Amino acid sequence: MTQEFEMSMCGELTYFLGLLVKQTDDGIFVTGSTYARNLVARFGMDKSRDAKTPMGVNEKLSKDESGEDVDEKLYRGMIGSLLYLTASRPDIYLTVGVYARYQAKPKMSHLLAVKRIIKYVKGTINLGIYYTKDTNKNLMRYCDADWAGSLDDRRSTSGGCFFMGNNPISWHSKKQNSVSLSTAEAKYIALGSCCTQLLWMKHMAEDYGMTSDSLLIYCDNESAINIAKNPVQHSRTKHINIRHHFICELVEEKLVIVDHVSTEFQLADLFTKPLDFNRFVSLRKAIGVCEI
Repeated sequence: MTQEFEMSMCGELTYFLGLLVKQTDDGIFVTGSTYARNLVARFGMDKSRDAKTPMGVNEKLSKDESGEDVDEKLYRGMIGSLLYLTASRPDIYLTVGVYARYQAKPKMSHLLAVKRIIKYVKGTINLGIYYTKDTNKNLMRYCDADWAGSLDDRRSTSGGCFFMGNNPISWHSKKQNSVSLSTAEAKYIALGSCCTQLLWMKHMAEDYGMTSDSLLIYCDNESAINIAKNPVQHSRTKHINIRHHFICELVEEKLVIVDHVSTEFQLADLFTKPLDFNRFVSLRKAIGVCEI
């Protein structure tokens, strides 16, 4: 970069926009521990009991229109602060995104749920992402969807994590724009959305001189994979918005490879549904979130 831009060296990077950066011989560790500690203290929860997970395994929130109103400014402040923390904490990305949907009219049930996230952050202050030095440059993504997970409109949530080699570079969790009629349809729509982001990352990587041998997507639903590999539409898929069939063309031209992964190794579960403690910790570790 020094050949293209006028630059000066200020020493090894250790702190950037609230993120602590620790460089080792084997890789780089990025953590928002200082920011997280200040967040917990800001909302007066530094004396609270820790939570093992950010969301209860059977927790399903709704608008709760009959619930007790709470301070909207406080609620939005908590959500905004937690959203910034997700830059280094993908393990809370799904939960924060779900509760961000209720910022217009938050109720006591929503506030208590957000406080649970902060309690979880308090107990895992020093977690961050470790990026290993020795890895390849191939792009891949684990893609999944939680069918009809929203109690308010029965829409599904698409989610997943992008990797370059074995390092996570982006994560995603978003409610779909339409109601899916089956699990296969929900996951097929998630695959289509995944492809657009994966292609964008491929082009961005090429701008930095990094080429990827293949674009690989892992999905745990055989039916969704078969739809993606079959360019001929039939009665069961004709109602799906045409933009979601974008993946069929990419698979047919072999620009994208869609492969099956067992549910046990589906890392995208972390971004689509609440999990029990053991499963949550296992996936958290698998995507590179750790403490050093």
